[in-house]
Amino acid sequence: MRHWQATVAGCALALFSAVAVAAGLLDAYRSARQNDPAFRAARYERDAGQYAVAIGRAGLLPNLSITGSYAKNTGERESTLVNVTQSLDYYDKQAAIILRQPLFNYESYVRYQQGGVQAAYSDAVFDRKEAELAAKLSSAYFDTLLALERLALTEAEIAAYGAQRELAQRRLKGGEGTLTEIAEAESRLQFARAGRAEALDRVAVTTRVLEGITGKPMRDLWILRPDFIPTGVEPGVLEEWLTLARENNPEIRARRKVLELASLEVDRNRAGHLPQLDFVARALRAENETLSTLNQRSSITTVGVQLNVPLFAGGRVDALTGQAVANRGRTLAELDVAVNEVLTEVERQFLAVQTGVSKVAAYHKAVDASVVAVKGNQRGLAAGIRTNTDVLDAERQMFVARRDLAQARYEFLVSTLQLKAVAGVLSEKDVAEIEALLVAQY
Repeated sequence: MRHWQATVAGCALALFSAVAVAAGLLDAYRSARQNDPAFRAARYERDAGQYAVAIGRAGLLPNLSITGSYAKNTGERESTLVNVTQSLDYYDKQAAIILRQPLFNYESYVRYQQGGVQAAYSDAVFDRKEAELAAKLSSAYFDTLLALERLALTEAEIAAYGAQRELAQRRLKGGEGTLTEIAEAESRLQFARAGRAEALDRVAVTTRVLEGITGKPMRDLWILRPDFIPTGVEPGVLEEWLTLARENNPEIRARRKVLELASLEVDRNRAGHLPQLDFVARALRAENETLSTLNQRSSITTVGVQLNVPLFAGGRVDALTGQAVANRGRTLAELDVAVNEVLTEVERQFLAVQTGVSKVAAYHKAVDASVVAVKGNQRGLAAGIRTNTDVLDAERQMFVARRDLAQARYEFLVSTLQLKAVAGVLSEKDVAEIEALLVAQY
């Protein structure tokens, strides 16, 4: 068993390019955080969301502007007493600086609150995508390791069936074997070679997926310790994981922020019925402002408050408020759906972890038993009480058990990380703990 596991590193070395770098799971994860296109997009999305606070706060802060105009006015004046026409062409110049500070604007205040909620929402979405990246990277890493182990197993199968074919040929020459035994061994050998071609393709595909996430060529991946036997996760009670998910799951947190945002949208639309009070200061300089002030310059400073009381807007405010209330109800229902989906996924991953412990233990026993069966059939063949077919069947069962064991061990690790991800507690520390179960190959 240890022989075929030890060949995994050799397979990786032969298949990956010389410019690739040896990397453990944590190295791959850190590379993915820097280079994965989807995660880079998530980082920019989070950064953009943080500006919502400043955008909302701007509605509560002073607004300072400068306006100016330079216009030519053209006209004429005719006298009704004498036939005289007077030109009234003149240039009008104005410049003003205006300061407006909201004193009471409930709609702007609600927008400010919405900005904070939008920033928190972007954080929750980023946390979800960060956990998804860790789970996706780990799954791709383990898929590659599993593909390499399967390749090593097919190599071992080819060697075993080839040796069995040679033994059948020797037995035939010695008068003990049959052509049927040679044909059966040859059949198994060719199937194993076909499996090797498929395994090579699988290694190439999984490696490409992994490199697409990390943005770097990968070589000499760290392999899972041969003596690794899972013991479960802590806490070991499903209800505790469900509680963690309700409190920390980023999808639930994001949905709660969407509901909070929808509630604030109701308040914002209702603010359309409320008055607005602004402090306004204005400094104006004008030249030739009107016909009566031709060839005059004026400087006027105005300081005061401006009150705007909405009376009727055609029912628009009521309609927008009703629409916002309906949207709030929809987001509440969507929150319930998200909670149910998350809790179902937590239970599914928790059961997968629990089942994985039993599966790995069972496959370990199956592998040990199949090794004993192979040796027993080989001795029986030498003693003349077993056939070559019995040996081939025992070897095939052994390799199937080894493949199932390898897959079960990696599935357990993936389920463990996905359980922590959906519970909202997955971090780089957890990735490092999983890496401690791997062995670097040099």
